Amino acid sequence: MTLTIALWPEAGGYASLDLLGRPVWRRTLAAARGLGAGKTLWVRERGRSLPHGLDGMDAVDPRDLSSLKDLDLVLVLSAELPCLTPASLKSLLKSGRLRPHALSEPGASRARAVAARASDWKRALAGFPTPRRRDVVERLSPRGLLPRDENELVFVDTTESWSKAVAILRSRKVEDLLRRGVLVFDPGSVFVEPEVEIGRGTKLFPWVHLQGATVIGRDSAIGSFSHIVDSSLGAGTTVLDHCFIRSSRIGKKVQIGPFAHLRPDSDVGAGAKVGNFVELKKTRLGAGAKAPHLSYLGDAVIGRGANVGAGTITCNYDGERKHETIVGDGAFIGSDVQLVAPVRVGKGAYVAAGSCIVEDVPANALAIARSRQVVKPGWAKSHRKGKRGG
Repeated sequence: MTLTIALWPEAGGYASLDLLGRPVWRRTLAAARGLGAGKTLWVRERGRSLPHGLDGMDAVDPRDLSSLKDLDLVLVLSAELPCLTPASLKSLLKSGRLRPHALSEPGASRARAVAARASDWKRALAGFPTPRRRDVVERLSPRGLLPRDENELVFVDTTESWSKAVAILRSRKVEDLLRRGVLVFDPGSVFVEPEVEIGRGTKLFPWVHLQGATVIGRDSAIGSFSHIVDSSLGAGTTVLDHCFIRSSRIGKKVQIGPFAHLRPDSDVGAGAKVGNFVELKKTRLGAGAKAPHLSYLGDAVIGRGANVGAGTITCNYDGERKHETIVGDGAFIGSDVQLVAPVRVGKGAYVAAGSCIVEDVPANALAIARSRQVVKPGWAKSHRKGKRGG
């Protein structure tokens, strides 16, 4: 018996609304992904538009369900049921093989998750020139089957029900993390999307926000008010409070923050440090390298063990194009340095504090690019005396 899954949305457009990083209909479909369906369909009633990214799903007219083989099992789901679980759907399919069944609560007027043989669907569709799901299901007269959790049948057709679905999925994710050994200090304030992966022993402090394809290794710590999107963090890494990290890769035992900003395509090596008020953009910071405070490093490659002093800036944009800065392994960049790209600082080189570097610095050299200090003994005393005389 071949299984066909058919998503049949209702009017209102809520099926395409974003819900924790994915459209509502994708959340609905996710619960059915492991059921072994031979095909997945999108049922499109007349006059309704298709969502983006159907990814191989065939869009069909409701009457096309009549063309399925009689012995096929057909699972029709409203596309607006993002809280369904695989366990309830498996129970529904088992019952639907014998006669039409639907997941429903006692006294519910509508059935929105229905399993029946294709032959039963054909009979229910017969005679409707423009079938609507509600009419077809009423004619099918499925028996009710309770879901494992009543929240599974939250139907997203208002902003209120959308918000309820968000809360349900958030709560489920946190409960799953706790079962897996993640330490969540305030489950009510932590926001973790369903696809995020977190290793055992990691600590999530209050008001953490984790999104997308983020992966965090074991025994890490994410400080309060930090926000991480589509990034990977190695085991033992600490992100202090108020950091924002997007589309970046971070190695093991790294320390980041507080108040650090890692923009897309940043790559931080094992044991490195990105300190407070440091911004990285498309920059690779080598293993053991440090940028402890108040720096902007954009379009840069910083070597292993290098030190970037407070106030260092890579001047990477000339008004038309971006240029690269390369700092070699073990180099030392003093405080308040401007590295005007394109420029290269060699392995083990030193750059004196307050320098503006516009030319390459050879390996193991010292570069000083600042005005010479002039001291005038007694000048301040005579200056004050002159002001009093005036």
